[in-house]
Amino acid sequence: MKIKNQHQGVKSYRLIKHFTFALLIFSPLPGITEPIAIPEPPDQGVKLEEKDIKAREQLTKMIDEIVEDPEASERITQTAQERTIFCNVCHGKDGNSKRPGVPNLAAQNPVYLLDQIQRFADGRRYDRSMSSLAESFTEEEKAMLAIYYSKMEAKPSDIGDPEQWARGKKVYDIGCAQCHGENGRGEKGYARLASQKPDYVVKMLKEFKSYTGRRANPWMTVVAASLSDEEMAAVAAYVSTLQ
Repeated sequence: MKIKNQHQGVKSYRLIKHFTFALLIFSPLPGITEPIAIPEPPDQGVKLEEKDIKAREQLTKMIDEIVEDPEASERITQTAQERTIFCNVCHGKDGNSKRPGVPNLAAQNPVYLLDQIQRFADGRRYDRSMSSLAESFTEEEKAMLAIYYSKMEAKPSDIGDPEQWARGKKVYDIGCAQCHGENGRGEKGYARLASQKPDYVVKMLKEFKSYTGRRANPWMTVVAASLSDEEMAAVAAYVSTLQ
């Protein structure tokens, strides 16, 4: 099942490749100094497939039910501390990673984080370490981990300089803010980018751009494919400074 899902992801990327190219011919190519022209984002029903929207609604309900449990707080802390022993090695005990290419999980949108754990567990997203670890979690443990990390404090960085941050803000406001929020904290279950590690943001943008199928989201592919390496570095540096 996992191998099948991975092949489906690659196939999906191949199908949208021509669609993506058609959109990008109307945008300046990397290296052009004029402001990038990313197409107007479609509504959420287009950016996310219907099955994904329904899945996130179910995840939101699952999280809400746990949070509303008066005894949940203690159980979440106890369970998470026991189940994050291996997570801490890469993501940091406080959810702020010190390893290259590994994301911060602190303050991440819990619905988005739970969705990604589910994807690693069922093969829609693959990483040797993360996939095997995610498979070992029960459904309740996955939700508890998402809630646990969401309550941690994210630590912004000062990587880059004011000029690069200004360039990154322009890119962000045009292509990212409508989904990830003006403050980078994520809207409607999308990823929080505020205080995220710059090297990880660049890594993900390149994965979306590369059509490998490791990350499958047509809209993100359109956005990432319109960015030069310099623009990726700039927007990554900018979001890392947001609180």
